[in-house]
Amino acid sequence: MSKELYQVTARIIFKLGTRLELSETKAILSRLRNSIGRDVSETVSIWPLVFEEVPLEYLSTSGTPTYQENAILAALQLYALHQQGRSESVHESPGNSVGKALHNIRDLNNTALDRRFNALITSGNFKELTTHLRHLISILKQEKGTKIDYAKLAEDFYWYQMSPESANRMRMRWGQDYYFYQEKEKEGEKDAE
Repeated sequence: MSKELYQVTARIIFKLGTRLELSETKAILSRLRNSIGRDVSETVSIWPLVFEEVPLEYLSTSGTPTYQENAILAALQLYALHQQGRSESVHESPGNSVGKALHNIRDLNNTALDRRFNALITSGNFKELTTHLRHLISILKQEKGTKIDYAKLAEDFYWYQMSPESANRMRMRWGQDYYFYQEKEKEGEKDAE
């Protein structure tokens, strides 16, 4: 399931990423940014982008968005936010997780970023998670050359919603990516002394 979700999301982002210079693509990205904070049922203007690509089994039959719809839409919205003002795609496949991308802008004394990251990974629900991540992506986009694997992010969002256990596994991976490399760098600095 999640491998297919990855491929669906990657296909949508690839379509956007290869046409970034077109006014039509810029309009789609703008609509995605304007849809942030709303669920699929409230984002009519981006339905063609999403519904043309998703498999039938991902679509809601009750009117309540499925985990797959939520995951893909949230990843696309954050991609559009990160992509704003850039001529090269901010998506890289395979690429950095959110934790690794944030690690790359973290310096040793960046307690403010650590606090925001900790708030992110301790989020109590999907809406809170995406809200915290939206603020972190806004910080991340200030750094040139930062990229995230947004298809992997959609997968992570899917697993976050599936169960508390799979959400904890996702949190652990992001935490390892964010903090583990920092420890290696500190050890490297000690070795150099």
